Amino acid sequence: MLYSIISFYKSLVNFKMQANEQRIFGAWVYTASMVLMLFFLVGYIVVNIIFIFEDTASTMDLIIALIFFFGSIFVYTMVITLKRMSATISQKADGLIKAIVQAVEAKDKYTYGHSVHVADVSELIYNYMHDKMKSKINKQMLKDAAILHDIGKIGVPDNILNKPDRLTPEERKVIEQHPLLGKNILESTSHWLIGDIVYCHHERVDGNGYYNVPTDRIPLESKIIAVADTFSALCTDRVYRAKKSHKEAMQIIQAASGTQLDAEIVEVFCSIPENEFENISM
Repeated sequence: MLYSIISFYKSLVNFKMQANEQRIFGAWVYTASMVLMLFFLVGYIVVNIIFIFEDTASTMDLIIALIFFFGSIFVYTMVITLKRMSATISQKADGLIKAIVQAVEAKDKYTYGHSVHVADVSELIYNYMHDKMKSKINKQMLKDAAILHDIGKIGVPDNILNKPDRLTPEERKVIEQHPLLGKNILESTSHWLIGDIVYCHHERVDGNGYYNVPTDRIPLESKIIAVADTFSALCTDRVYRAKKSHKEAMQIIQAASGTQLDAEIVEVFCSIPENEFENISM
């Protein structure tokens, strides 16, 4: 009995961690599963305690015990199956995401590898956050949104996307539609939950972003991606400028703190040792 209780407890903890991702199954599936597991587990424990302290057990007692026992086994099996299904689907989803990102970056020769770099930097920022900030963030959604933040560029004409000169005001307006295009694309997929994060990744905390979204309505994940995206862009060669050094990029990001970029996120970003960035390929 003790072994089964420990096994059930571990499954509940692991399943709750996976539930927080909300990546494949809806939150209600996880809630219902955990409620059922707790119900059968508590019933199973209670019945066993009764048997320990009673000298005899009636036929009804045995039937109730069997119901709780096999009920707990059924739910436990269901949870394990759901976890395995989630892992399998997640692997396939990751493969599809990489294919989409490669298709987007094939259109824009200047941003090849940029999406993966932004995702890696975003995760690095998350890792250096204190626990209170981390509790407000869904790490898996952050990673998915970071790698898909430029998916909307697939709808931007190549002649604008790859223009060697500076863009005209009209062309700039077309480029600035890519976060909205990205959100619209994601809304018809299993990644619809990250649509708002992608939509807001070019918003500014002073309210002067692409769509003038107020800072209190910008998802925290978007603010992280904005810092990572800015850093990645600064560290990349462009036809109109050479890439910046790590020190120069840090200075520019610090100068944008509180206006373009979230000050708290910038503070975390600037606390990361330089050698950590060297481990991230571009």
